[in-house]
Amino acid sequence: MFINRHRSPLPCILTIAILGALGATIAWTAEGAAAPASRANQPPVVEIVYVDAAPIIDGQLDDECWSQAARLEGFFLPDLEQPVPEETVALICADDAALYVAVICHDRTPEDIVSNETRRNGDIWDDDIVEFDIDPWHAHREMYSFQVTPCSTQCEDIPGGSATKIEWRGDWTASACRTPEGWQAEMAIPFSILRYPPRQDTFGFTIWRHFAQEQLWCVYPDMGQTYDRSLAADLVGISPPALAPRPILMPYLTMDFGEYVGRRFDTGLDIQYRMPSGLTALASINPDFKQIEDVVEPISFSYTERYLSDPRPFFTTGQSGFLPREHLLYTRRIEDFDVGLKLFGTVGRERIGLFNTTTMGHENALAGAWRHQFDQQTEATLLFVSHRLEGEPHNFSYGLDANHSWRRPNGNDDLWLVLYQSQTQGADSGGSYAIGGEGSRTRGQGNFDYDWLLLVVTEEFSPSLGYYPNTNYIGGEFNCGQWRRFEEGPLESKGWYISNYYHPYLDGEGIFRSRFAPTHWWEWRSGRYLSLGFDRSRRDNLDSSDANLYYMWNTRDMYRQGSVSALRGNRDGGTYTYYSLDQGFRPGDRISLRVAAEYSRLTEPAEDAGHDYQAILTTSYDITPEKTLAARGVWRDSGFSAYAAYRQVVRRGMDAYVIVGDPDPSRTGFTNRVVLKLIWVL
Repeated sequence: MFINRHRSPLPCILTIAILGALGATIAWTAEGAAAPASRANQPPVVEIVYVDAAPIIDGQLDDECWSQAARLEGFFLPDLEQPVPEETVALICADDAALYVAVICHDRTPEDIVSNETRRNGDIWDDDIVEFDIDPWHAHREMYSFQVTPCSTQCEDIPGGSATKIEWRGDWTASACRTPEGWQAEMAIPFSILRYPPRQDTFGFTIWRHFAQEQLWCVYPDMGQTYDRSLAADLVGISPPALAPRPILMPYLTMDFGEYVGRRFDTGLDIQYRMPSGLTALASINPDFKQIEDVVEPISFSYTERYLSDPRPFFTTGQSGFLPREHLLYTRRIEDFDVGLKLFGTVGRERIGLFNTTTMGHENALAGAWRHQFDQQTEATLLFVSHRLEGEPHNFSYGLDANHSWRRPNGNDDLWLVLYQSQTQGADSGGSYAIGGEGSRTRGQGNFDYDWLLLVVTEEFSPSLGYYPNTNYIGGEFNCGQWRRFEEGPLESKGWYISNYYHPYLDGEGIFRSRFAPTHWWEWRSGRYLSLGFDRSRRDNLDSSDANLYYMWNTRDMYRQGSVSALRGNRDGGTYTYYSLDQGFRPGDRISLRVAAEYSRLTEPAEDAGHDYQAILTTSYDITPEKTLAARGVWRDSGFSAYAAYRQVVRRGMDAYVIVGDPDPSRTGFTNRVVLKLIWVL
């Protein structure tokens, strides 16, 4: 690829746009110019039944309301062209306070039903599950998700994200029980925990069931093998109450006693206010930035800073989908602030987000996004981030995201455009410009997936609050893969994936990075998984190739899962070797152990030549599903560190965390430190 290094990147951008549009046209015509999946298979319309008496949520389904409720049958397997393994029936009704859902799960071998996780919002995904997804906006974009397992363990997913405190997220109830014919569950979803526009009379919804033994999901209604959300069922005739605006206050208190910090007391407050319009406002005063349990990062080689999620309530709530993505706004860059304000929500076809954080006289961060949905297939977002830091030049970033989707009977295609620009006061402006797409096709008992990307990132692109570790390159990538599932035999599924990219320097000679990496994987019904891969890559004009292996066992046992991996290749001019081992144990009904070990070695002339090892022993004891004792020890070249902790996350009342020792693995030895954190919702 030859370009003039001293000219504007505009010709490259136009070329990318033309090639992207051509690629989209070819993909469209390859399907015989098929129109998007029409609503010829119209979504079922379910008339809500209002009942006089709410059910008792105990899993028994003997309440009178269930005999009056709408009955839903005809569950569908989106991944396979075969009947659902077992019959599933759902019931739905409502009163002025809540929606009520029951699911009857027939199972000819009830002794094989799996239900291990007991903690609220824990790792339930290898258990049998029923899930109720609801779209209060009826916009076919995002949904609230509510899950329950046969042992009544609940999980929920809130659009935009939310802090872990249950009363802050909004509580709901569920219960399940086993029966001679299988198991059954019921849920009560209060309208008060949902966000919806005024006078809304139609909700979209789906109901899912997970078969743990078969590792299959079935869904009501039939939305095709591509899970077309526009074909979700319509729940009509709803008269939800007008949202009664009231503030939710979440104060916290921390007490920290230790050799590094002395004695320290901190208190602060988060406030949430849901408006009748469907918007939500947040405020945070002196928020808590103490990480009670720090992430122990792996020691595997990385060319760039690792991306880590941000668990802080102010940033978690209403962040995803409402504010700029991490490329322009990586909230871990904001280490502390005195006061923060946030507004987010969906109003009609508009989705908006706005936030501001201030550290008095020192730092200010302002960000916003406005997304408009033109129709079911097209939407665009305008966004910006402004960052002012005392003693540093003002940094301002802004951009446009746009996306268009095509739905087809046997697949879907997406075309998207991203244009980002950053400007630092007194310096040149820089940009990141990309066009790309992705899609999938259902083929018999499997799927074919692909994605592609063309982009230009100038050297001057520097969003000070963004996660964008690499600049000054141009090029493209294309990735594709296929998987297939087998109805019989020891092998449950297998697949392959190929990753390709080529990125020469935009300003300079040579290759910034390139890659050709095929991987093949197999999954067995016995609970084993194997992947083998080869990676032919270059980075900064140096060889970065390797061969790798990853093997797992007991994949469907959350307590006894284990894995081993091995990698051998080149990094940063040296020879690189990496091994890892991970194994879980369950010595008692409430006790679990996990041992993890890693070893890496990099030879000269690499800048970071040397070897590292890390071993982690983690143990926990569940006093109740809401109260847990835990301990962790970390062995490294630099020494040993450890801590013990108590965690209390309750449905109502005070959440509490107590740590003895220091969870920071960079500190060696046992640190004389005690931390107490208390959280309430008022």
